[in-house]
Amino acid sequence: MLFYNFLNCFLEMETRDLSKEEIIDLINDFKSEVRKNLAKNDIYNEKIEELTALLGDAPTENVMRPVEKTRKPYPLSQWDMLILDVIKENGRPTTSKEIYDKVMALAEEKGIAMEETKMKAKINQCLVKLSGRRNDLKKIKYRGRGFAYAIV
Repeated sequence: MLFYNFLNCFLEMETRDLSKEEIIDLINDFKSEVRKNLAKNDIYNEKIEELTALLGDAPTENVMRPVEKTRKPYPLSQWDMLILDVIKENGRPTTSKEIYDKVMALAEEKGIAMEETKMKAKINQCLVKLSGRRNDLKKIKYRGRGFAYAIV
């Protein structure tokens, strides 16, 4: 209700100046609302203390925090499976160049090959997904330049 009073007065201020009495009334309305909200705040804090006391020795950390949502695992694509198979077959961390070469050869064998640039982009997307969002692979700094990928 106070907001609407303020809004009405604000809209009226554009067309005319407020009188001293109107300004005093607005100040009193605001102070009244502040007192009401402070009283509500005290009541809510008392209720929180009572409810916390009902918990007893139980930890209260999770009481106020929302539960973190976990993503549902989604199925791996053919390309993801090819990459994981290449790394498992190697038995050691595999450089991205080795992954590109072997996965491209396997894709041609399985008949899912595309243009070379598109296949490189697809493999790169899968590596990012597997090492980032899904945490199936760990990205390791490799001697020389580049990275190697290992199964977690």
